[in-house]
Amino acid sequence: MIIDVHNHITVKSSPYHLPVEEYIKTMDECNVEKAVILGKDYGKLGDQQQSNLPDKQTADFVKTHPDRFIGFTAVHPDRGEKQNVERVERAVNDLGLKGIKINPHAGHYPNDARLYPVYEKATELDIPVVVHTGVKAPTEGTRVKYCQPIYLDDVAVDFPDMTIIIAHAGYPWVEETILVGLYAGNVYADISTLTQIGEVMGCEVMLTTLRKLTSSWGAQRVLFGSDGIFNLEDAIKAVKGADFLSESDKAKILGENAKKMLKL
Repeated sequence: MIIDVHNHITVKSSPYHLPVEEYIKTMDECNVEKAVILGKDYGKLGDQQQSNLPDKQTADFVKTHPDRFIGFTAVHPDRGEKQNVERVERAVNDLGLKGIKINPHAGHYPNDARLYPVYEKATELDIPVVVHTGVKAPTEGTRVKYCQPIYLDDVAVDFPDMTIIIAHAGYPWVEETILVGLYAGNVYADISTLTQIGEVMGCEVMLTTLRKLTSSWGAQRVLFGSDGIFNLEDAIKAVKGADFLSESDKAKILGENAKKMLKL
């Protein structure tokens, strides 16, 4: 079983928008059973770039193949606490979405007090929160200073019953990711896009990060993710080819952990 906990679609107006059939075709070729489609809200920056993803579009995409896709909403603290909480409630109760995505590189830290009502709602609804960390997205206007995992320590301490997924394992701050989650069983890390980061950086990233995470945490809170269907094949090969992992650990990372975390 392979579950991709970190995938995306773009707004329909984007030149990079792909039909759902492309996702299903690639997932079938790579033997991926399910994929989480993450929301996107970059606040005013995304509004200006017309790149924010409406929840309705995410929900409509998921509904085409509800057995294969799981949708998440997204919030940005600049929207206001009341608006964000209402968005989460509507996304979960009316649209059937199953989690929240936070993008700090769009101008805020993840421990921003304005997000605490959202975290309270996520805890109440028992849904996971994915937080972008590490290398920022190649989008004009985003800032890497907001992407260090250390700022999630406050959130993990203040919301011990909320499932937190540190996206991209916080690379290059993997040690911070490890420290945040070392004694916090509610903290997971996904390994999405690490193979592509390695290609850009010109050094080994995926296997080095996997070794650090599993040596410190064990394999039980490491989640497979791609960050896009074009990354699926390379990411799966990297995990399967990690000779320092047992077959049991590979199975956990590729799908079993996600199945348990997502309550599938």
